[in-house]
Amino acid sequence: MAKLRIARNLEASIIEHLKDHLAIAQWDDVIIEKSFSRIYGLQMSENSKQAAICVRASDTNRKRIEIGSDAMLRSQLILLDVFATSDGQRLDLVDFLGSILIGGIPYYNYNIFNGVVMERVQHGVIRVLTLEDKPVQFGVDKSSLDVQDRYRHLISLSCSLSHPEMPHCLGD
Repeated sequence: MAKLRIARNLEASIIEHLKDHLAIAQWDDVIIEKSFSRIYGLQMSENSKQAAICVRASDTNRKRIEIGSDAMLRSQLILLDVFATSDGQRLDLVDFLGSILIGGIPYYNYNIFNGVVMERVQHGVIRVLTLEDKPVQFGVDKSSLDVQDRYRHLISLSCSLSHPEMPHCLGD
């Protein structure tokens, strides 16, 4: 059984949070993935109204919580790439995502076996320190782009955990 590390736990926790809230709000036509290749493999069209979100962990900063301590506070950049099929859907989805992220997200430690979650235990909260969003502009006419790229938006989250990161033993 594999124990996921912090960055992957952050991604998985955010994905689970988004899926739960999208289901409650009946956004049934939104797919959440962790890689661009899966997004570009989808058969998206302006007629299908299907949207997608790619969740990925990016830059990490760690600062000691005090002089002489090995405990550190992690600040993790999380990127949410929104792939919509219209400008209206893009704007609605971005506003909805912002509203469910700013209050914090349960943070889980995951244990997986053969790609299946065997155990998840809540271990704090992911705090959203900053949330920025902007449309992705490619500098060309939208009609010349694939549907996935016509109505793109990027949400950047600077997040921290509600608990410090401690050094691990070799066997951990």
